[in-house]
Amino acid sequence: MNERIKKALTNLQCEFVAERNVVNPLEIKWIQYDILAALAKKKMLPSELSKYLGISRSKLSKNLFELRKNSYIEQIPSRTDHRELVTCISDKGRKFLINIDAGHRKLTTIAINVLSQEEQAEFIKIAEKLADALGKERLTNGR
Repeated sequence: MNERIKKALTNLQCEFVAERNVVNPLEIKWIQYDILAALAKKKMLPSELSKYLGISRSKLSKNLFELRKNSYIEQIPSRTDHRELVTCISDKGRKFLINIDAGHRKLTTIAINVLSQEEQAEFIKIAEKLADALGKERLTNGR
């Protein structure tokens, strides 16, 4: 059973990566997409963003520089400590995510077409449970 789960997860991950490559207009790197998606939820300090995404501060800093240079994000000094920069998504960044969302709608349509309503409900339950566990593991153990 462990090998079947491993194979299923690996295959699903490969398909999602392939789909990402189809919908990405090669304008930004996927780590930058992940940064934008996180910032679409809320403004964050780089230290928070680094931990949330499970990436090093140096890797984050390089990508934030590129996103800021291309006007996908904005950084403003923190009200409590002006040495810290609060990072937020810009209008251009939001528009980029809206365009990428078209690819997500395609995946949703495929899932709806191949899964029964009962399978959809079970998939949602399992996917949310697994995503929550993976996120907690990354945030707790700093993976």
